[in-house]
Amino acid sequence: MNAALLLDHLCVSYRSPTGSVPALRDVSLALYDDEILGLVGESGSGKSTLAQAVMRLLEPDAADIRGRVMVGDRDLYGLTESELRQLRWRDVAMVFQSSMNALNPVLSVQDHFTDTFWAHFPTMGLADIRRKTAVLLEQVRLSPRVAQSYPHELSGGMRQRVVIALSLALNPRVLILDEPTTALDVVVQRSILGQVAALQRERRLAVLLISHDFTLVSSLAHRVAVMYAGELMEITDRETGLENTMPHHPYTTGLINATPRIFDDQVRIEGIPGEPPDMAHLPVGCSFYDRCPKRLSICRTTPLPQYESRTYIRCHVVGTQRVEGDLAHER
Repeated sequence: MNAALLLDHLCVSYRSPTGSVPALRDVSLALYDDEILGLVGESGSGKSTLAQAVMRLLEPDAADIRGRVMVGDRDLYGLTESELRQLRWRDVAMVFQSSMNALNPVLSVQDHFTDTFWAHFPTMGLADIRRKTAVLLEQVRLSPRVAQSYPHELSGGMRQRVVIALSLALNPRVLILDEPTTALDVVVQRSILGQVAALQRERRLAVLLISHDFTLVSSLAHRVAVMYAGELMEITDRETGLENTMPHHPYTTGLINATPRIFDDQVRIEGIPGEPPDMAHLPVGCSFYDRCPKRLSICRTTPLPQYESRTYIRCHVVGTQRVEGDLAHER
């Protein structure tokens, strides 16, 4: 099966006065059509850097980037600026963090849609644009009358829905959602993400859902990728995503144990001790070594193995058995 989005050994390092600081370290990841892939991890793990690298939004003067980002059969880092401008929103679109504050306050909602369509289809008529805008707003459960409103006249949840509708305007194959419900209450979060899931099924989108909320992601995603210190530690499927009885990377287990489960008879939350490593002074071996309850001496001195299967665990302690079992189920 061909991937809608493929990251091929992607590395990103930020430049600083004291030298280069890695943010993504040899990340390989495939996102398939008609799939929601969740990406979780603590703040600073590299999730947003990954999204910005996929969209080619990182300034070349600020970051060194190696590897490939393939959307279908096109390498984004091999495109000219003009080609990239045409590919964004038509092939791959993104809903940014705090996107409900990203709307231009002096433009109406309709103006935002008009600018988006005219950037790609300069000859499209206004009547056609207004019709398409109404359809898109209805798909995210907003009245077409919202098109005449300005951002300050809308609630946070309504603005978030507008931004999601904008991201779908040109019917992209890949949709990236970076913390799409930040600062919204739980009820609105669930409503918006439920609509995203429905749209994903209807349009057979390939969706990369980025969040620090493990429960939220695992309830929607077909697979969940776990990132720590700029590396992918594990990719698990929906069935085992929140089961701490299954073999998991110790970091994933820590995230699961730190997740409240309101339907359990007894709720016990355990935090992960320690702090993430200094990205400017990373250890030779596993970056989770200092915080890991299962660490062995090999973990401190030996780099983690690389796997590129649909599900895997990169861990010297628990990884080998899981990977060997999964390889038989490769698509």
